[in-house]
Amino acid sequence: MKVASAALIAVSVLGLASTVHAQQRRTRFDTPAYGTEWSTTPMYRPSSENFTLELRVGTYQPDLGNSFNAFHGDLGPLVGAEIDGHIVRIPYLGPIVVGVAFGWVEWSGAATSTASANVGDTGLSLVNFTGLVGWRIDGLARNLNIPLVLTPKFGVDVGYWQTGVTGRTEADGWTVGLHWGAQIALELDFLDPRAAHRLDNAWGINHSCIFFEVYGADLGPFSTHMLPLGTPFTWVAGLGFTF
Repeated sequence: MKVASAALIAVSVLGLASTVHAQQRRTRFDTPAYGTEWSTTPMYRPSSENFTLELRVGTYQPDLGNSFNAFHGDLGPLVGAEIDGHIVRIPYLGPIVVGVAFGWVEWSGAATSTASANVGDTGLSLVNFTGLVGWRIDGLARNLNIPLVLTPKFGVDVGYWQTGVTGRTEADGWTVGLHWGAQIALELDFLDPRAAHRLDNAWGINHSCIFFEVYGADLGPFSTHMLPLGTPFTWVAGLGFTF
C-alpha cells in the first residue's frame, strides 16, 4: 500500500513539473498578447465609409496668352483640399460621390511701366471653389485586393481673383466655368494592415491613399467680362483619407 501511494505521489510531482516547465518555455509568440504591439485586432470589422478627404498640391498656369508673360511661366503652386460625401454605392464597383473642393494659387512677377521701367512687383491670385460629382471605382480594392481606386469627376468652378502692384489691389472679380478630372489612387492599407485596422478603430479612417489627378478648368468662357483664368490640362497630387 505504501509503495502504491509513493508511486502515485511521484507521478503527480512529475506531471506538475512537466506542466510548469512547459509554461516557462512558452514565449510571447506562443500566446495571444491582446492589447500589445504583437497582437492583431480580433474580429476586425471595418467602419462604414461615409466621406473622403483629400489634401492636394499641384501646378496651375492660366491660359491668358501674352498677358501672362509678366509672370515668366510661374506655375504656382496650387494648394487645396477636397471633401466628397458618399451618396450611394453601386455593388461591386464603388460609390457615387458629391463634393466640394477649394484651391488657392498666386503668381508673381516684375511690374513695368509704359517705358519698360521696373516699378515693383505685380501679382495675380486665384481662389477657386469647385462643386463636383464623381464615381469612386474601388471594386478592385474591395473585391480583388488590388489597392487601386479610379475616380472620374465633373463639376463647376467658381473663382475669385485679385491683381495688383506692390501689395495694392488694383482689380478683382469673379469667373465661372466647367471642370473635369480623372484620378488614380493607391491605397496604403497593404503596407501595414494591423496599423490600418488600429487607425480605423481609433479615428474611423477606413483607408488612406496617395493619389495623382489630371484635370481641366474652363474658367471664364460664359462672359467677356470674366477673366479667362482656366487651363485645359494640369495636375495635382496628395493624400486622401476615407472615413
